[in-house]
Amino acid sequence: MLSLVIASTKIAFSFLKRSIPGLLVGMFIAELLIEKGIINKFSPIGKPFVKLSNLPEECALAFATAFLNTRAGNAMLIDFYREGRIDRRELYIASLMNAFPAMVRHWNSLIPILLATLGGLGLLYFGILVIIGLLQTTVFALIGKLLIKTPRHRKNTRKSNKDSREPFRQTLKNALAKTKKRSIPILKTLILATYVTALLIAAGFFEHLTSLVKESAAFLPLSPEELSVALSATASSIAAYTLGANLLKAGLISEKHLIMSLLLGSVLANITFLRVLVPYYIGLYGTRDGTKIMLISMATRSAIILCIVAVMGVVL
Repeated sequence: MLSLVIASTKIAFSFLKRSIPGLLVGMFIAELLIEKGIINKFSPIGKPFVKLSNLPEECALAFATAFLNTRAGNAMLIDFYREGRIDRRELYIASLMNAFPAMVRHWNSLIPILLATLGGLGLLYFGILVIIGLLQTTVFALIGKLLIKTPRHRKNTRKSNKDSREPFRQTLKNALAKTKKRSIPILKTLILATYVTALLIAAGFFEHLTSLVKESAAFLPLSPEELSVALSATASSIAAYTLGANLLKAGLISEKHLIMSLLLGSVLANITFLRVLVPYYIGLYGTRDGTKIMLISMATRSAIILCIVAVMGVVL
């Protein structure tokens, strides 16, 4: 029992020391950009999606922020919800629509790895991932169109009209104060959710789930090479890219089937990603809403990927 507690504490600390600084810095930068009125110049990026979904106008601000920092964009939506400016249904739809900016946001970490391992094919794969994010965003925008019958247009009270007059020192103080106020409830839930997840990791829960996925994947109609690429994604995406590149170079797998295998691998890897996604979603949205948003997002993305793989298998 003691060894389990020690192991889980180490795992939780390792995750929190990486995630908390990024969360706080992202929220602070977002608040600073809002205080200076800079982020408002980018809100038109999200207006077509917000208009399509019938969401309140301020959701366009969160959508634009998500391109810079996804956590900060989602935290902004939680703020709107707690202030009563959006309801729970709008919170769900707006959060799920952030799939596209969240995917684009990873360009700086994914593209160098994909280029190094897969070359030009890696750029194609990243483009497909971006399209998947765009499709996911569009799906939830259309769902919003159906569920939110009358769009509510409210003035965005977070806009700053004093960016040119207020001293920068005061702007910094305001941004810090708002970051502190909004981050404390998120951090409390995040730390608790992270430790519970760490306990499950230390107890081998996720390893058991991964082994079940691998056993089930063995029945998929894939060649041994395709299956090895897909399954390696459950351990590491970099491992999947590297293995796929080597198989491609050896002529053991085609470019088409490599892309399909990587996409299937990203679906199988959902089990592995749970150890990161559970603390993230529950930390931001709370246990009930966080679990629902996470599962809806994962299920929708997986369905879109499987449809794309099926089309590739038939058409290409």
